Amino acid sequence: MSTAAPVRESASNIRLRGPATTRWLRRTLTLTALVWATAAAVPQALGLSDAWRAFGTGLIIPGAGLLYAMPPLDHTFPIAIVIGHAVVIWTEVALAGAAARRGCGLLVAGVVAPLLVVAIVAVPTVVVAAGHIAAFIGVLAAASWAFAFRSIARSDHVTLPTIVLVAAALSAALTHVHDNMSGPMTWVWWGAPVAAVGLSAFVLIRERIRHGAARRLGVERGDYLAERRRPARTNPVPLDHRTGTPEVTEADADQLRLLRYLMSIAAQPLASWNGFDAEGAGPLQQYRYQLNALGWALSMYGYAHTPAWRGPLHRAQLDVVARMQDKAVWGYWYHQNLLGNWDFRARRGDPVDVPQNIMFTGYLNLQLAMFRQATGDHRFDTPGSLTFSWSPTERFVYDHPTINDIVIRNFGGELSLWPCEPLPVGRGRRHGLVFPYCNAVSTAGVAILDALTGTGHAADISRRFQSDLDTEFTAADGDIVSFIASGLGFTARAFRGPATTASVAAFVAPLLPDLAWRAWEILLREWLTTDRFRRLGTGGSESPIVADWGSQAATNAESFAAAMMLAQECGESDWCAELWRAATEQLGFIEDARQPGVWSFDTASLHANGMLGLGRLGRPHALTDMMSRPRPPQWNAGPRIFDLPHPNVLVAKAVSDGHGLDAVLSPGLAPGRFGLILDQLTPGGRYLIHGAVEQEVTADASGHARITVELRTRGAIEVRPIPHGSAIR
Repeated sequence: MSTAAPVRESASNIRLRGPATTRWLRRTLTLTALVWATAAAVPQALGLSDAWRAFGTGLIIPGAGLLYAMPPLDHTFPIAIVIGHAVVIWTEVALAGAAARRGCGLLVAGVVAPLLVVAIVAVPTVVVAAGHIAAFIGVLAAASWAFAFRSIARSDHVTLPTIVLVAAALSAALTHVHDNMSGPMTWVWWGAPVAAVGLSAFVLIRERIRHGAARRLGVERGDYLAERRRPARTNPVPLDHRTGTPEVTEADADQLRLLRYLMSIAAQPLASWNGFDAEGAGPLQQYRYQLNALGWALSMYGYAHTPAWRGPLHRAQLDVVARMQDKAVWGYWYHQNLLGNWDFRARRGDPVDVPQNIMFTGYLNLQLAMFRQATGDHRFDTPGSLTFSWSPTERFVYDHPTINDIVIRNFGGELSLWPCEPLPVGRGRRHGLVFPYCNAVSTAGVAILDALTGTGHAADISRRFQSDLDTEFTAADGDIVSFIASGLGFTARAFRGPATTASVAAFVAPLLPDLAWRAWEILLREWLTTDRFRRLGTGGSESPIVADWGSQAATNAESFAAAMMLAQECGESDWCAELWRAATEQLGFIEDARQPGVWSFDTASLHANGMLGLGRLGRPHALTDMMSRPRPPQWNAGPRIFDLPHPNVLVAKAVSDGHGLDAVLSPGLAPGRFGLILDQLTPGGRYLIHGAVEQEVTADASGHARITVELRTRGAIEVRPIPHGSAIR
């Protein structure tokens, strides 16, 4: 008899934040308040000049010291000073116009310029005052940009403090130049701390109010989940290895079409990046994400449909791994470490053996594990098989087992989850932005290698992963928070929703089946059965990172991918098919006019195409099988398709039982007669062939044989060994 799974109420359901996040945030707020109080009170207490007041004010609110430095409006200003302030205003207007709409900056500035000329002559004091106000607004905008697009997106913790300090110093200098004359806004020295404290209080109160609303939604969801009643599943899969040979299914037409597109991108010359999305300013518009999504999808196809096909697919996968070693992909870490960790002395560039770069090390580990599980090729186990060359004299050499050990070690921090981007906080430089998604990806990589080698590291990691999710990363409504700045305590609590939670649960579904079930049920209730998924952009409403990670477009691309992955692992094949149909309609699944038979999602980035491939190119429970079953030895030992003229011939299925081979082929470009090379045959052995021109072949001394197939439409090929001494009837 099955029992209903209890609906848990984690610590995060009771409290706004988990214990570690609360401790970090309290420390951050205390230190910040201390800095503000010192900046405001010390100049007054020690009787320092107004220039120091301006400097302190600028430390509390970026650029506020420029308001303090505004001179008396009844003062007579030299024409050069007035013109200088007018230039500041004109520059601010031009930049604002350019930011508001590309190409409008100079147009707007051209309209404002004549007005400023008139103002310089008629009301010079107004120009000076407006210049200070414009400078304040500009510094505040620059600081906001540095925080969002440098500190968060690029782990640059130098630009923001530089802007604040330079603006504060400029404020002090201007105040001194103005002979410390009291202007109309000297009240800013006490108004700035009041405003800063008030804004902080507003944010905290708003979070508390939202937490109350989230708790009410959490209770509603809990009641719904309790009604659903399902058999309890609490044990991680690695503790209960499944038996039997994984299923190999035949790919359909759409899977073959998308596969051709992904292979065409992966298989181009390594010096070319045609078809890849250019690296942009966003944190997710990077080659590393595109390559990982691409490689994961190719491995998923090979494992689910063609474990006995080597040839072009295998070469494309190797090319993906080769690109991952290109400095253009991983060289970003040097700058992130330099500006994010303030590593100005050692200036380390190694992207792998570090505790704050899960987005490379952890992702690469999953790439290598899926590749080995899909192909049986363990070449990257060889010491020195992966080389990251920073310069002619500095190289970082690794192999897959070593990388996996580093990943496992990094799961042992204060939080078991470890960060992507670094923060220069605390000793040891282990803090940063911690994303549950990245950690789910990394846990999956460890689990697959566990299945291949018989180890059990992922079971322990998944238990700690679940604990951290419950206590630190799960909001009161049950959704997983996008990220936490460990060491500081800041959380992206507003960026969450069923699609975000599904993207995390999809990668650890075999390890944390209860999380996967809950995520699927909520996604089903709130996004799927309501038909919201059919409306453009609804999957990305809670966070821009679940729209399209590569293009940042407000589509459902990444949400479709996550939902399909989770549906596959939950055995919801009908919903997976429905999501695929919706994706093909919304994202424009169309044929490339230059490459007949090559189809892709026209309005989606390469990363999104790869993730949609990961969700669709497999079969039900394929990731579960990867993470719980060793690769069958017969797949490694039996006959396989070694090579063929791709894309003239497409392989929809290829599997061996250790003795024979079953394959399903289709013509890729046009019907015709094509030659195939088989390998891993018994040297000198005779084989009976069904579905080929030849009825029998004899393997050469290296275990290879060539056969010919006549393909008009779909064709099935069977290769069977002929016992020694037997004759064909």
